[in-house]
Amino acid sequence: MTEQPKDIKPLLPESSTAESTYVEIALRELEEGILKIPDYQRDSDQWDTTTKSLLVESVINNLSIPAFFFEVAFEDMEGGVIEVNYVIDGQQRLTTLASFYNGEFAMSASDEASYLSSRSAHYAGKYFRELPRPYQQAFNKYRLAVIKLRNISEMRLEVFRRINQGGTPLSGQDIRLTYYGEKSPSLAFIRLVGVFDLDTAGSKRFLSHAEKEFNIQYPWIDPAKGCWEDWWKDKALAKGQKASEAFLWSVVAAQYDKMHDLLKNEGALRTLNCRFNNSMDGALDVCCAQLRYQDQDEHKQEVPVLMTYDEMSNHFFPYFQKWVAAILGSKAVNTPVTKHRGLSAVIGTAYSLSCDVSTLNRQQWTDIAEFIRQPSKVASQLGVNYPQSKGRWEGGKGYKEQFVAVKGIVRKIIQ
Repeated sequence: MTEQPKDIKPLLPESSTAESTYVEIALRELEEGILKIPDYQRDSDQWDTTTKSLLVESVINNLSIPAFFFEVAFEDMEGGVIEVNYVIDGQQRLTTLASFYNGEFAMSASDEASYLSSRSAHYAGKYFRELPRPYQQAFNKYRLAVIKLRNISEMRLEVFRRINQGGTPLSGQDIRLTYYGEKSPSLAFIRLVGVFDLDTAGSKRFLSHAEKEFNIQYPWIDPAKGCWEDWWKDKALAKGQKASEAFLWSVVAAQYDKMHDLLKNEGALRTLNCRFNNSMDGALDVCCAQLRYQDQDEHKQEVPVLMTYDEMSNHFFPYFQKWVAAILGSKAVNTPVTKHRGLSAVIGTAYSLSCDVSTLNRQQWTDIAEFIRQPSKVASQLGVNYPQSKGRWEGGKGYKEQFVAVKGIVRKIIQ
């Protein structure tokens, strides 16, 4: 009998398990820290009160709602090691139930929500404390279906992505900020740069968190602030943290050579607990993982692989902001938001070339703006091959080669 290769086995040592728990138990564990939601998870205020009310209606009437996914971990706490569950999917539903239970909102009136039950008059417009007791009991004793994932180790990020493909999926930037962002001032700053509308509840929540957790203030100032807001606000493209991804893109462009060395270093990837499949999304994941690693106190004495939080916030961002004001604030040039990656790549490249923004003449600004708008055309005019990437990092049409091309073009323009 032929011996089978040792690597012919499932990626994970065991399958997930299906369990259930009462709402009142889940909310108590959430309060006690036994059930945890990452700080950078999607904000529950993306749901309006009507949507939240329909979820509550389902629960108090024992209607089905989607299952929750928890990752099982073990942590040292007072009294010894205990099991802690991290919410991978279902944060928005869970925080909605918690905020309703805590009296933070009342259910919508009957004429504002498409309630299923003809008995909605008994709960429409009411806070939890005002519900008839049978509905309160139904709420507390409602069984949540829970899928628990164990021993997923380095597969965590991919599992997270696949779970979030259904419903209203998180974007790649949502996921990486969620996954790597906790206790990382660098990633908090990247997300803060992406905030363009200060009036939303989600923005206010995150600004408060960044200031409380990291003492980070909102970095944008006028005129760049106004340009950034006008560029992104009310654009469908702005969803899914696209604005913060644009800044991250610029961070990568400024040091793509260092990024490439990191991505080829298998030992470093193991240390970061990252899997890299040559996709650009994977490269951005590794970048975030490395930034978080550098932020940790136990690693601050090591030579940083990528730019530090200090460089990013005190040097790179002010440079980024000047370029945003110059390009987006120009009345002579209309730069559509669909060109955000091109703009970001140019800014990151100019930073790596130590280009002084104030020294560029009118023709150079015109050439740069035209390159952002029509990169292939300008590259051809300058005799530079500009690859149209297909989402990969390495290869003839990879983003690494595109960054190389951008550097060559920007160098020719500013010379």
